[in-house]
Amino acid sequence: MITRTAVWVRARADEQGRVTPEMLRLRGQTLKIDRVVDCRPARQTRQGGSGIRYTVLIGQTPLRLCWDDRRWYVEEESHVREVPYFHGG
Repeated sequence: MITRTAVWVRARADEQGRVTPEMLRLRGQTLKIDRVVDCRPARQTRQGGSGIRYTVLIGQTPLRLCWDDRRWYVEEESHVREVPYFHGG
């Protein structure tokens, strides 16, 4: 399951209006974005609307950073650990 975490982002825009994120704050840590690997339009299927999804590198770690015309957020895979049901007797 994918969870979304709202983040603060510092970004710059060039003369053509292209936005490039430079830094973000996640869980109290300010992290420098080393490189933007990919930038593409992304549909928000559950909430409607559209936005932009950036794949960025922070060090060697890839991260999905999204902008939806109102806010920035990070998409993360949440790993849910399955606990087996035991019917004892």
